[in-house]
Amino acid sequence: MLEPKYIREKEWKGHQNPPFLKKDKDKVTVLFNFVEARKSFFLRSFFKRNGFQYEDLGDYVLEDVRWGKEYGNRMECNPMYFTGGSLLRNLFRIERETGLTKEEIVEKYVFVGGGGQCGPCRYGMYPQEYLKALDDAGFKNFRIIIFSTGFTRDPVHKNSALKIDMGFRLGMMFSMILADLFHAAECAIRPRAVDKESALNIIEEAQSLVNKAFEKRFYLFKLPKSLKMAGEMIASIPVKNEALPQILVTGEIFANMAHNEGNYNLRRFIMDEGCDVHPAFLTQRVMYDMWRMIKNYDRFVKYAERFSEKFKFFFVRIQIQSRQFFIEAIWDNCIKHFNPSSFGATMKFVDLDMFGELGRPHYDPEIFGGEGNLEIAEAIYYADKVDGFISSKPFGCMPSSGVSDGVMAKIMHDKPELNFLSIETSGDNEVSILSRVSMLLFKAKEKFNKQQEISEKKPQAKH
Repeated sequence: MLEPKYIREKEWKGHQNPPFLKKDKDKVTVLFNFVEARKSFFLRSFFKRNGFQYEDLGDYVLEDVRWGKEYGNRMECNPMYFTGGSLLRNLFRIERETGLTKEEIVEKYVFVGGGGQCGPCRYGMYPQEYLKALDDAGFKNFRIIIFSTGFTRDPVHKNSALKIDMGFRLGMMFSMILADLFHAAECAIRPRAVDKESALNIIEEAQSLVNKAFEKRFYLFKLPKSLKMAGEMIASIPVKNEALPQILVTGEIFANMAHNEGNYNLRRFIMDEGCDVHPAFLTQRVMYDMWRMIKNYDRFVKYAERFSEKFKFFFVRIQIQSRQFFIEAIWDNCIKHFNPSSFGATMKFVDLDMFGELGRPHYDPEIFGGEGNLEIAEAIYYADKVDGFISSKPFGCMPSSGVSDGVMAKIMHDKPELNFLSIETSGDNEVSILSRVSMLLFKAKEKFNKQQEISEKKPQAKH
């Protein structure tokens, strides 16, 4: 009998991720990016206020997919390829520009990013996938700090230079909200601007104005005035007064909200084709995550065997709901000063309880993963309210591609007026995807024009 070539002597603990310690803070540069450029643009202010050396890696580009596929595992979704590939591309750029060795780069840099919690597809293994790619590329023991909503990551070292504490979460929350404000501004202005290039420059100037206030230590007192000024700048942009076809884009967080080459600049393409596209708010996505957690803890409270367990779960539930109220208060306050209605933008959260019940007959809202039940509820709710509905998700995304799209056949049967398109982004099929989007937009414009003709033919009420 042949002896086995390999005998496991101990359990494999995964790829190592050393802590980023306080003693290293002054000699380490924090690299970061997050979903799209506006989110990381405002996140810079947190690192500046707290004395970190930092570099914003900015938007994802198509080349990131190649880097991600070269060093990542096979059949990963493109958010993983883009995120890991962007980091690798920039590390090799730093090596080339500075002359540092890979070992020196590992000592002098650390990466901070979001995500890593996807359960259905990768069982929460995103951080290990990133570390595997870094190790294979020669950056062994490179440090990454992954933060996410509602999922506990590895315990933070007590002497960590960067803790995911209240200060960081507050900075991240404001970064999301401010980015959402300016995303809504672009969605409102871009398709109607008399001079698109000039309009986008003004939005960037307004964005920089707000960021200067956000950089201040007492930014809570500085932001209201800067937001008011920024809103007035945007409201002064000359726009055409015309109705346009309404398009809603939904789906997995990255494919829906990247606003860069990670999703083929999907919303900008739609706007430049002469349509209105509903903005996608990352803040709303965070509220959705918290809503799902509350539903989980409601179940924990209901089925807990001991009173002490019930009390513990109920206490956590109250904490999550308190965070929701706090985020809503900051959101409403920022909107009050920014005044998006002055330039035609609408910024309202959807009623998640109502949407949960709306989609329940087709997709139980407590089957968590991706945006599954929310996507179904949106299709039902907006079927007769928009001219086009696009579901965007990464290639092979289990909750969206395998589950919600399967349910959509039933929704389209029940709602024949829904002009629906499902697209899977892989990062390297832009021409194919945008040609399909163009077909949907063509049908949306036809639908919109017919409705306009019907409206014009209706007799006007006499006064």
